[in-house]
Amino acid sequence: MSVADTISRPYAQAIFEIAIENNTIEEWKQILIFIKVLATYKKVRNFLSGSLSSEYLSSIFITIGGGIINKNAENLIKLLSEHQRFNISNNILEQFLKLEAFHKKIMFVELRSAFSLKERNISKVRKILERFFLRKIKFTCKVDPKILDGMIIKVNNTVFDLSTQNHLKQLSNALNF
Repeated sequence: MSVADTISRPYAQAIFEIAIENNTIEEWKQILIFIKVLATYKKVRNFLSGSLSSEYLSSIFITIGGGIINKNAENLIKLLSEHQRFNISNNILEQFLKLEAFHKKIMFVELRSAFSLKERNISKVRKILERFFLRKIKFTCKVDPKILDGMIIKVNNTVFDLSTQNHLKQLSNALNF
């Protein structure tokens, strides 16, 4: 886990708690996307270098945000500006989306295979994982030419290596080759 993730976690947690309390998850998601996008513009990044006062910088974000910025979002922008944390706005958004997925009992899974899988194969894997984790599964499928056959499934920090290379490696280790 990166330092930015560690720093962004309390921000995302506090925002998510406010969003749950006020039933405004979608609104907060849009606010965080706005902050992230605005902070990535080249001219705005120049402002983030510390040359402007935190009050002026936060007023820029609040003014541009206009209608989507509520009082709580104003406070967040002022806090990010005061502590020069706009550089972690993407991490805050990612952490917020993870909390939302957990709240909705959704799990994101990366599935890598040697070739593009058919929907029925993905569906079979989805059913197995949903029974195992008791959550809805959303896949990110990737083709990885390094895998000769089989697949590698990554769920959070757990990796299920179902590739042929892994099976051969285990067999080799078992036979002491």
